[in-house]
Amino acid sequence: MTRFHSRMDLQTTIDSYLAGDPKIPDDIVFRASQMFNSKLGKFNFRRKGGAKLPSMSQVGKPFCQLHAEKLGWPKAPESNSFRIKMLYGDMTEVIAVAILLAAGVEIVDLNKRVGYKTPDGDYINGELDLVIRDGNGFSLWDIKSASRFAFEKKFASYEALKENDDFGYCSQLFGYTKAEREETPEIKAGGWIAINKETGDMKVVQADPDDEESYTNKIEDTITRYKEANEDNFVRGFTDEEEFFYRKPTGNRKLGMTCSYCSFRYTCWPDLKYERNPKSKSANAYHHYTVFK
Repeated sequence: MTRFHSRMDLQTTIDSYLAGDPKIPDDIVFRASQMFNSKLGKFNFRRKGGAKLPSMSQVGKPFCQLHAEKLGWPKAPESNSFRIKMLYGDMTEVIAVAILLAAGVEIVDLNKRVGYKTPDGDYINGELDLVIRDGNGFSLWDIKSASRFAFEKKFASYEALKENDDFGYCSQLFGYTKAEREETPEIKAGGWIAINKETGDMKVVQADPDDEESYTNKIEDTITRYKEANEDNFVRGFTDEEEFFYRKPTGNRKLGMTCSYCSFRYTCWPDLKYERNPKSKSANAYHHYTVFK
């Protein structure tokens, strides 16, 4: 098994394995098939409501989304392909784990349930992706499938991810790391292993372990706000945007990217319309408009 002395070694190990004559041993193929079976079963899973607090995968999202979830606002209907899209992420994780194992990476924990205990005694639960042996210690990693755009932009670097983290990936990683430290004192945040769904490229994005305190403080502040959230203190975290076409205002206003993907967009913006930009010749020029003329 390969032991790393710097997190850059993980990218080098993956690249060297794939650049050679890569083969996946039968025992790893069998292990991956068992993971595949387990994750494919999630297709039948329906999320149940009633959780008192956000999960670790939710806690870093924009607070207005968490607030709306607590209030039980109606959600926009999911597309017919939504669950297949979610399975892509699960299958990507299986592929990544198989490649890491075949490349000699020592995975010591995989898909482990953990609980983050706040100073007030609340627990934020979740499931970490993997922990690997890293030199004389351990590091924790998340595996993410990504579109070409996200792979090239969001996962371009750690700084790029921090600046565009509406899904809360940073809080998730550092929260898991602190939770796991109860059992693994030497553990540090590793980062993300991203796979481009279109090209198959793999990229290691390293987190800065020194950021852990900042993000865990943010998690605890979010939980405090969440417990105090009610119908009377909801505040939108974003506003709509003026639309421009070839640098000229159209007179329309539309939601930004974050709000466009929010499940509560139609409740938060009751007059919202999903329309094609009439000035554009593109068949895909659809936007969520708050003002449409």
